[in-house]
Amino acid sequence: MNNKQLIIISVSALLLVNNATAAEQSSEKKLKAIYQKAEKAIEENKIPEADFWLARYMGLTAFNEATERNCADLYPLFDKRKDLVPTAFISGKYADDFTDFFIRVMRKFWGIEEEGINEDTLEFQVRGDSEKDYFAEIVVSPRLECWYILKKKDLAVVIPLISSEKAPFIVSGRLKDGEPVKYFAEHNIDTEGHFLHYIWPIEFHDLDGDGVPEIWIRYNVAWADGFSQRLDIYRIKDDKELILLKRFEGFCEGIARRLKNGLIEVGEGFTNKEATGHLGYDQHNIQTFEYKNGDFVKISERNVPHILWSEEWTKYYFEQE
Repeated sequence: MNNKQLIIISVSALLLVNNATAAEQSSEKKLKAIYQKAEKAIEENKIPEADFWLARYMGLTAFNEATERNCADLYPLFDKRKDLVPTAFISGKYADDFTDFFIRVMRKFWGIEEEGINEDTLEFQVRGDSEKDYFAEIVVSPRLECWYILKKKDLAVVIPLISSEKAPFIVSGRLKDGEPVKYFAEHNIDTEGHFLHYIWPIEFHDLDGDGVPEIWIRYNVAWADGFSQRLDIYRIKDDKELILLKRFEGFCEGIARRLKNGLIEVGEGFTNKEATGHLGYDQHNIQTFEYKNGDFVKISERNVPHILWSEEWTKYYFEQE
């Protein structure tokens, strides 16, 4: 290797270091500004605005190796919030990786690219999917809530959930050559006053074979003592709006999901034991439905050990069998 080659390599390495340093400095500057905006909103008691910036900070620091900042930086700000006391709880009996998923997964939603957020309306586009001729997006606002994880030593954690006070809504329409050519009326997701947790990727499936797909949206709903899981199926009406065709809901940490073969599974927690209460549920009753002649018909039913107590939970959450 000659001197000229060595100089080129040295310059290239220096450029890489300088670029990395510049990116780190830019990230630090952005995070510092976000922290200050959150702090100012808290001082002015602007809770929706504070939650927007707090969630953004949590999202940008959760998976960014270019910064040493993390969620712990926000503890002094959390302490200033009188509303961030535990108002909900979840069992500590669940598999450790599920508990970790429940606590941390929502941070990913708030760490999206800048193009997906609107600072003026305090909104994030957290899901966006399409098929050949149609598209759908979900737009939401964050809301922080403090949860107890009920173990031998209770753990209190702040989770950046999806607000119900400002309804999450669906933006949808038609595509041509991959570009939107028509927008349908925006459709609010009826949260029934509950905060939302995780939202799965949007799916498109033609339920009745009419050539127009239904839009399938699956998500968790936060309750004071745990959560439920919903599967909403929307029909496109008159090529201009969405109507809710069917809502399946798995209560008591249950499931509601579409399988690859088109069947639908709905599971609900329960127990055969006496006087155990919700947290003592040790089984799930799972019912399977099929769409026949314009209706959803139950075709089977089974009981299984509680799916969140073991590694089985990942199969029900992320595999469609």
